[in-house]
Amino acid sequence: MFTVQELTDAVLAYKPVAEATKKGWSYGIRGLENTEVEDIDKRFVVMRRVHLNSKGYEQGYVRTLLGYCGTIWSWAKEMDLVKDNPWEGSLKGLDKSEKDYPFLPFEHYKRLHDEPLFMCLWYHGFRVSEIAGIQKEEVILDADIPHFHIKKNAVRGVKNKPSTRKVPIHPACIQLVEHLPHTDNPNAGDYYSRHMKKICGHSAHGIRHNITTRMRKAGIEYSIAASILGHRAAGMTAAYGEILLEDKAAQLQKLR
Repeated sequence: MFTVQELTDAVLAYKPVAEATKKGWSYGIRGLENTEVEDIDKRFVVMRRVHLNSKGYEQGYVRTLLGYCGTIWSWAKEMDLVKDNPWEGSLKGLDKSEKDYPFLPFEHYKRLHDEPLFMCLWYHGFRVSEIAGIQKEEVILDADIPHFHIKKNAVRGVKNKPSTRKVPIHPACIQLVEHLPHTDNPNAGDYYSRHMKKICGHSAHGIRHNITTRMRKAGIEYSIAASILGHRAAGMTAAYGEILLEDKAAQLQKLR
């Protein structure tokens, strides 16, 4: 007999899972950790959805939480730990989350211009947890091309394989990186994102949408833009060859 937490731990040990996925799953099972897996049937799932809706969550978020549980059970079924997946069909009728991040100019963020975290977000498009949780050893200033070396550290993980990467430091930020906070708080990214939302009306993730538009307008080559952002570039050609740090630096300087 398994509790939900024990089942989740077993699934997490089954095959590699990104740190962001682990975090998401912990949200999905929150409040269910000590529930016996055999007690979770279709009726239980329906009442779970009712409970989440009663909390006032947006439909997209309810979909996400239920979907996390569905994935855990799907993998557990593959492992022969459960016979059925009662979460199947639980997303029916729930709208997907569609966040709107308008393209806003630099001047819109003038109250943030003195903050090194914001400036590094603006010129590099980091995920907020990547830069808010950055450690001193990830800021390489004594190289021919000063750069950030984003990798898993003691404070935060990385989303996937392309997220582990070297990103040239934009000239506009070179004097600011020494003032970055090197925190041991794993929630630093969430805190800074909420700080940004209070000031400019949207979370830090909006800057990743913004810089993608600016990269396109600046003519930055697609596979290099993807490499800077930590995305996996689509297409067979993008999978070949190495994207050199000097090429990233030359392209990144097109951003203003």
